[in-house]
Amino acid sequence: MGAGAIPLQVEKEFFDQAQGTYTLHVYTADVSYQGDDRVDVSTNGGYFIFVPPKQVFFDYRFGKTTASQFEKTYFAFLRNSYCNYRHAWDNTLSRSRIVLVCSCNAGDKSCHRYVIVNFLKKLGGVYKGKLKT
Repeated sequence: MGAGAIPLQVEKEFFDQAQGTYTLHVYTADVSYQGDDRVDVSTNGGYFIFVPPKQVFFDYRFGKTTASQFEKTYFAFLRNSYCNYRHAWDNTLSRSRIVLVCSCNAGDKSCHRYVIVNFLKKLGGVYKGKLKT
């Protein structure tokens, strides 16, 4: 474990304590959405706490890993991000509503926004669907 790393057991307890704590309505929308509740999660220039590591993302997009492998790896990344950037996460999770946008604009569930949605559900988020822009 490197300097500043959070021990796995502490990280697990930290995350487990937060589950169901927040009340957040989560939407998705095309990248053209410009509301105040917009959170860009694009791999190029998105909000850093949500952006997956490029190698993990591209391995998934180019078929080198399965959707379930991607979700497992990305979930681990999000948990780590939650523990390491707690202030940024708290600022996001304390809002009443966020709209996740991504430059891929995938119309199906292949976009990583839906992994984020599943992650946010564990923290008390409620997915409300895709906004029409």
